[in-house]
Amino acid sequence: MLRKFINRIVAVFFAISLSVFMLTGCEATRKNDDSIVLRWVTYQASDVPLDIKEVVEAANAVSKEKIGVTVNLEFQPSDKLNLMMASGEYYDMVFTSSWVNPFDKGATAGLYRDVTDLVKTETPALYDYVDPFWEAGTVNGRIYGIPLLKDMGAEEMFRINSDYFEGKKGMVIPERMNFEDIEPFLKAYKEDFPGRYPLDMTKGGIPGYMNSVERVVQTLVVLPFGEGHEASNVIPFYECDQLMDRFRLLHKWYKAGYIHPDAATIESTTSDKSIPVRFGVAWKGYQGYSNPENWGFNVKTSIYEGPFLSRSSEQGAMISICAACDDEHTKACLKYLELLSTDKRFRDILAYGIEGKHFEYLENGTVLRTDTGLSRYNTALYQTGASAAASVESVSRTFLADPDQWKGVFEEYKTDGIYSAINGFAYDQARKEDIIAALNAIYSDYKTELITGTSDPDKVLPVIKKRMEEAGMKELVEDVRQQLREWEKLNHE
Repeated sequence: MLRKFINRIVAVFFAISLSVFMLTGCEATRKNDDSIVLRWVTYQASDVPLDIKEVVEAANAVSKEKIGVTVNLEFQPSDKLNLMMASGEYYDMVFTSSWVNPFDKGATAGLYRDVTDLVKTETPALYDYVDPFWEAGTVNGRIYGIPLLKDMGAEEMFRINSDYFEGKKGMVIPERMNFEDIEPFLKAYKEDFPGRYPLDMTKGGIPGYMNSVERVVQTLVVLPFGEGHEASNVIPFYECDQLMDRFRLLHKWYKAGYIHPDAATIESTTSDKSIPVRFGVAWKGYQGYSNPENWGFNVKTSIYEGPFLSRSSEQGAMISICAACDDEHTKACLKYLELLSTDKRFRDILAYGIEGKHFEYLENGTVLRTDTGLSRYNTALYQTGASAAASVESVSRTFLADPDQWKGVFEEYKTDGIYSAINGFAYDQARKEDIIAALNAIYSDYKTELITGTSDPDKVLPVIKKRMEEAGMKELVEDVRQQLREWEKLNHE
């Protein structure tokens, strides 16, 4: 254990030393006409936008004039981000989150710059904008990441063909329902179309199927919402009744013929417009699921749980600054993020592209992407800044969004949000990384069939439990509980 700890420290020291070396070597290329040039690496969710160079140039013209800072924006896939972190390759700002380039892992390894004091003194408007979500970017009371405000909580919903169920069947689609309440809809459709499968399901399972619990260690160790912050409430995922009941219900629906028999191997169903019930993860007022032009019929959404707010959900998109960044460039990063968060017109450039070419402003204050924008600069908002700082997008001229959508979202979090009891706790996974790797390998053997309803959980889960306990699950859980007890003493006494 001591040798592993020493090796880890040496690796971090080497990475930071290499970064400092690269910083010195690249200094000449990071100054341009008295402006500071930042290397900003973000996550590549799909293809790199074709017009990225043109859009960044337009954004740089604005940021150079306003704050004397420009960026070289790179889109990189998750494996490249992981390699950058491991090798110590220099960057100024990098995309990090709970699901890509894991923030807690990088922050606890010392890869990110502590900006606790600078963000308050140099960019108070940025600090006020992110508040009260700074805990997501905090480890041991220090800020290492800037959360990008978006859907900070997870709301799970059904997307339902209202033309069929309400128009033809006379059924009522409520704004909210319980998960199991969709069963009569599935049954009605199956009776009318015995050869079809009414519930959309691919090998990925239900989108966000773990959002109803706090993922303390990936999907392996969880804390059910509604439980207190006591260490004893942290459990292996297979001991969570809520998750297990969900898997049992999916298997029931699978046997009833509501789920395609090959669901565990299906990559995508986007081309099949006949499926009447799909899943969604979004937020209050989101329109993307409901545009009839996309489906050929009207769609209504019905929320079945949430909004859940946890450390993992609030870390959905973040930006961290390299630990090797000097004060000048750290301040430049913060100034740039402050501008992105507080200047909507500037934010819209990186969000949607160039006005008149990639998007236009509509009379109600929302934006509409053009055909050129959809084909040449169709990025996800979180890739280039806070989603909530950009103008809201309408899906068509006749299907207009609410320009104040995000105000409603964050008000809902205050009134109806379901919060994790251990928000702010970050488990140091490096302590048991070998066990975690072994447990993930075991889970991957069963995951796809389990989350698609293909397997009977009452037969599979005992096997998973036995194998995982042999691989060290109990040791991992106890280590998590020990760290949590230490955290509780500091935060709840």
